[in-house]
Amino acid sequence: MSYKLLRSCFRLNGLLKVWNIIKPTIRYLLLVYTAIHILIYRQQCRINYIFPFLLDIFLIIFTFIYLNYSSKKRNDSKFLIISVSLASFIWIIGNGDNLYFFFLMDDIFDIGEFKVRIKFIFLHFSAFMLYFMVYAFIFANKRHNINAYDLIFCILIYMLTLSIFGVIHNFKHERDKLKILNSNLIQYSFKERQYLISEERTRISQELHDSIGHSLMALSMNIRYLKALNDKEKIQSEICEIDTLVKESINTLRSTVYNLKELEEEHNLKEEIGKIAKKFNDFGIVRINFDCDIDFTGGMVEDILLTTIKEAITNSLKHGNPTTIDISLEIINDDLHMIIKDNGEGCKAINKSNGLNGITARIKRINGNVSFTSSMNKGFTIKVLIPGGSLND
Repeated sequence: MSYKLLRSCFRLNGLLKVWNIIKPTIRYLLLVYTAIHILIYRQQCRINYIFPFLLDIFLIIFTFIYLNYSSKKRNDSKFLIISVSLASFIWIIGNGDNLYFFFLMDDIFDIGEFKVRIKFIFLHFSAFMLYFMVYAFIFANKRHNINAYDLIFCILIYMLTLSIFGVIHNFKHERDKLKILNSNLIQYSFKERQYLISEERTRISQELHDSIGHSLMALSMNIRYLKALNDKEKIQSEICEIDTLVKESINTLRSTVYNLKELEEEHNLKEEIGKIAKKFNDFGIVRINFDCDIDFTGGMVEDILLTTIKEAITNSLKHGNPTTIDISLEIINDDLHMIIKDNGEGCKAINKSNGLNGITARIKRINGNVSFTSSMNKGFTIKVLIPGGSLND
């Protein structure tokens, strides 16, 4: 997939993020508008405005309580059944505009299971058709009779509205698939270095086994042969050969040790994170701002910090759809403070996944503390504190 397409998808993420922020406000404004509309324009018949008005007030309260105070394992299908049913009654009995009824399409398309989504679309459309039947046979007067053309036109408008929501949520679905693919690619790129190191270790181990093992076997055989000899000239010749084998083994061992040291050579944390930030910034996937004035000497602390930053970036892109990730490291009173913050979607309650549990376990290994904070549409923040004593270990 081209990076141009990838960048365009992440730009559209900004629009979806804005929608997610203003969606709750629009939801309540539409419900309030419905209540005001019923009170102002439907007072000619008491049942035509008192009952739907009370239903609308109840729907406002129910929606607020459900979306803000319900448990994490809430049943969204139950919420939709009640919301669609109440909105339908308000629309039919109130005999007036109810834009909130169409707003519920957005909630319906948020349902992950296709079969369940189809059932709710059918329920929604059935309520739509029921309104026209009730209006045509009960509430309509002679000057406002509904004919076939009116019905066909309204159905076309309904289908157009349904299609628009379908296209938007299809994009969201494709975006989520792209997000998973992209996060997998990122995880692969992050693990590439560890994989190459592991492969090189395996190669060096095999080389050490083959070369040194062969030399030691030859030495053992030569020594046994030497013990059985009585000829001084042959003994001297065998000693020279043994000396050559020993020198070759020493050279091979030195070369192997040098390769291992080179493989384990300390890498610079600032340079590593700088490369990661540059890669993401060049691709336009997300903007990574990195602020660090600390010169690290390497070791376990540096490796754990680098792994934590990589894990945080991966989790952020996988779950939050951010446009910016800020990473800062500084020393305060000899303690190291690291903050990783994104501007993604955030969450109401943090459910620790393997990634977050892994971060916690690694930081605890160096006697550090880590905390996670988040809220809806306000991003996700990771704060790490490592005591000064652990930085010198």
